[in-house]
Amino acid sequence: MNHDDYHAIEAAFVAGFRQAPDKTGFLRLARVPAELSPEGELGLKLIEVKLDESAVVGSASPGFASRELVYHPLPGPMIRTETKLLFRYVSATGVRDLSLADVLRLSGQDHPEAEGADHGHGHHHHHHHDHSQPSGAHGH
Repeated sequence: MNHDDYHAIEAAFVAGFRQAPDKTGFLRLARVPAELSPEGELGLKLIEVKLDESAVVGSASPGFASRELVYHPLPGPMIRTETKLLFRYVSATGVRDLSLADVLRLSGQDHPEAEGADHGHGHHHHHHHDHSQPSGAHGH
């Protein structure tokens, strides 16, 4: 699974999960396991699906010859919203927040080409909504 495929699947999951009247049924349909058994670890139990919404509404940068930051509010069309999707699993030893790619990998549902879907650098990917017209204009 490449980066664009992952984002498309995550976006579809977020939209479907929000709309689903039966969240547990949706999780089953999406094949998100209620329990995971990673090799060499205690079993993990799914307790929470987290959708954290944020919106980037401005930027700030160091000012010239000033200790104050220069603030630049973004015009409406350039405001980006972001939904971070995480699955919170618990075991007897602690809590683990996993991305959709992590869940698919640990449950054996990813495909051979998805090996390393986290791109080997261990961070979570986010679903971005870019409301700006020109591509790449994010106000950073």
